[in-house]
Amino acid sequence: MNTTEPIEKLSQFTEFVESLPNEFMLSRGQGGEYELLPSSLRLDKSNIRKFSRTAIQYFLNEFKISSHNYMKFPTDLNSDYEWMVYAQHYGIPTRLLDFTFSHVVSLMFAVENAFEDEENKNAEVWFLNPIKLNNKFAHRSEILNIANGESLNLESYEGPVAIKSRKLNERINAQNGLFVYFQDIIDPLKSPLNKIVDDNILRRLVIKGEYKRDILSSLYSMGIGFTTLYPELQSVSKDIIMKQSILEYLRAGDE
Repeated sequence: MNTTEPIEKLSQFTEFVESLPNEFMLSRGQGGEYELLPSSLRLDKSNIRKFSRTAIQYFLNEFKISSHNYMKFPTDLNSDYEWMVYAQHYGIPTRLLDFTFSHVVSLMFAVENAFEDEENKNAEVWFLNPIKLNNKFAHRSEILNIANGESLNLESYEGPVAIKSRKLNERINAQNGLFVYFQDIIDPLKSPLNKIVDDNILRRLVIKGEYKRDILSSLYSMGIGFTTLYPELQSVSKDIIMKQSILEYLRAGDE
């Protein structure tokens, strides 16, 4: 699955991205080496589902009932799929896994907690060819649009599919985000036991844990910070603190 050695510099990430076929237009950054599963389908330490099928549907139904007083236009959401997109933003477990069209955003997600990671564990960025994914499981040659008025039953497909929706909140818009929708099966998009998705659909790049701070410093020097990912006031504070951490880190390296 790994096509290169783990990277240590931003320039190596750029080189890898430039070498990818153009069809690998989506990516996802993760701060550790984790299975590609949405939150509602993950397992606990005993290898048991954290949430039952009934619980997942209950979460969404309750969110729909309880959120109206806090939304400007609750009746504007046209389907359960759009409700999933909206609810996931506020922490409801769903069968959606976030991806983005911006590979640099994925890299930022992978290293954003570099100064809190005392173990220096490796991070990773996954690159996805959504057209081949949807061709394989939905026999469609495009990213499925759940907001274009077409009647879609995502449950009818043979496996996970790439979907897009309206930019329902500021984060999705800022992150240029979209999703992979999973069937109700505990089967990661890629794992040693899952050979359904191959390198023509999904590729992985590992970032060495001890170099995450260097890469994060390089991203910040290019103007990419927390406000890039999360356009809200709290991110301004996080960027101020992060800037100081980077300055102290760079000074220590010069001594």
